[in-house]
Amino acid sequence: MRAKGLTLIEMIIAAVVGVAILALVAAGLRSGSESLRFVQNAQLLTEDLRNAGNLVSDLVATAAFVYPPGVTLSIGTPGGYTVRNPSRSDNLWRIGRDPAIALLQPPTVVDGQEVVRFVMVYPLNRGWVVRRASGAENPGPDPANDGKWLLYIYERNLPVGASRLPNGLPTTIPTEIPGSSGNLLADYLQPGGFVVAYSDCLAFDEAGWAVQAPCPQSPPTPLRAEHSAVRVSFSLQGEVHQGGRDTRIPGQPLRFEAAPRNLPKRQAEVSPN
Repeated sequence: MRAKGLTLIEMIIAAVVGVAILALVAAGLRSGSESLRFVQNAQLLTEDLRNAGNLVSDLVATAAFVYPPGVTLSIGTPGGYTVRNPSRSDNLWRIGRDPAIALLQPPTVVDGQEVVRFVMVYPLNRGWVVRRASGAENPGPDPANDGKWLLYIYERNLPVGASRLPNGLPTTIPTEIPGSSGNLLADYLQPGGFVVAYSDCLAFDEAGWAVQAPCPQSPPTPLRAEHSAVRVSFSLQGEVHQGGRDTRIPGQPLRFEAAPRNLPKRQAEVSPN
């Protein structure tokens, strides 16, 4: 007759099964925690991109001039890491070909001098910035995402000078912007995830009233206020490499469109005195 109770072998088997069950439970909890953290980070990234898009839309809406496609801008210095074009590896940006939006805000007085604020929004390579930035401008090392983009904003006050138009803008719109550096606007942008399109540019009818017209392939030289773009659309798409794969955040690009409200209504406003 078999004695009652557990044998040593049965106790060992039970212990092994118990440990296996606990390991599965722990793995499930860890996986659930990682999934929750990823969802929370995805929500934060989506919100950051949406806020960045709204800011850029507001800047376009209040602009007095939006650089049209075909214009080449020289920003800062060739060695400045915050202005380096990730496609060209220099500080030159061609509007309409490179992913960038550049504009001038209406004239204002700063420290007793009349200026226009130049603003440009553009992407940088994340790994490039991490290896060179310091302090708050460094988004933090993340080798798996070195190839991703950062969205940057560059701002600089430019003196209007004596040669000015009736609406306060300089007679010749500047295309070489010296000095200064850009600042981080949003992180973890998909490479190619900042797409910009210009549908129309400024023109004037026979009576001198402002109208919209297709943008010319090559804007006139020198560049003047009457050559402004009048409508800008753009999209932002985030992306994070995690768990051996790239995940787009959000699932579909965030899309924005804006038109500047401070463009001239009459040709007389941008005709040299």
